[in-house]
Amino acid sequence: MNCAICNGNEGSTHLLREMMFGTGDVFEYWECSGCGCIQIASVPEHIGDYYPEQYYSFAMDLKPVDRWLYRAYFRYPGLGGALRRARRNPYFADQKFQAVAQTRLKSGAKILDVGCGAGQLVSVLRSVGYDAHGIDAFAKDETEFIRRSTLDHESGGWDMIMFHHSLEHIQDNIGALRSAHAKLKPNGTCLVRIPVAAWAWQHYGKNWVQLDAPRHFVIHSLKSFELAAELAGFKMANVVFDSTVFQFFGSELYKKGLPLKAMAPERAGWTKQQSREFSAKAEQLNRQQLGDQASFYLRPH
Repeated sequence: MNCAICNGNEGSTHLLREMMFGTGDVFEYWECSGCGCIQIASVPEHIGDYYPEQYYSFAMDLKPVDRWLYRAYFRYPGLGGALRRARRNPYFADQKFQAVAQTRLKSGAKILDVGCGAGQLVSVLRSVGYDAHGIDAFAKDETEFIRRSTLDHESGGWDMIMFHHSLEHIQDNIGALRSAHAKLKPNGTCLVRIPVAAWAWQHYGKNWVQLDAPRHFVIHSLKSFELAAELAGFKMANVVFDSTVFQFFGSELYKKGLPLKAMAPERAGWTKQQSREFSAKAEQLNRQQLGDQASFYLRPH
């Protein structure tokens, strides 16, 4: 097998299970020795079967108070810590909202969210004055601003094109990034948020929660993504590692053979002390650029 990123042909094979819904179906993946990219050997013929209606990105469950708070976060990003404490939620504001807010795009900017799911982010962005649209190949419902489509079928002229944990669901990563490059304005931004094979992959191996077989076709190392971006014509403007306790909670569940639906810490037997330790470890890994996910800000050459 040749690597889809660096074209290397030396690597190792891994057999990974579907664990989000607990089917236990086994899929073959290949890890490139040259760039560290992990890729599925063969995409299942009926991949849509692994995106049932209860798949998390299809939920449009923002409560009115959360919608108001997210709008406040976009207008005043410095309030993030206070808002997280007010909601008693360590994930607030969600990483994807934080990542977009940090770009400081002007009101009215034209934004495309690739793999938008039900369109939560698109909805909030439109409410704060952005011309936001979303596309998703598996979208359950289409609206004026959410289309069942792929990037190749979209027109150009975007100020920002975003992949929020959707690029890993696309087999041809370099092709997708080249398409984004072609459809951006010359001074536009491509925001890519993806899992990164680093400490969690080395520590948990086949039980690393962000492998997510078979939905994730390509899982990058830092090295392989930097190469993919360069081959697509981008330069790296910034990288922010934003992994959370999810890398521990989910992976520890998989070690026990439990599906992700058992995610609640109290159901899995974790104490508050363990949760605090996991949170501190996640922050440490992010500082070392070893977290299991990151936001990449790309600009066209």
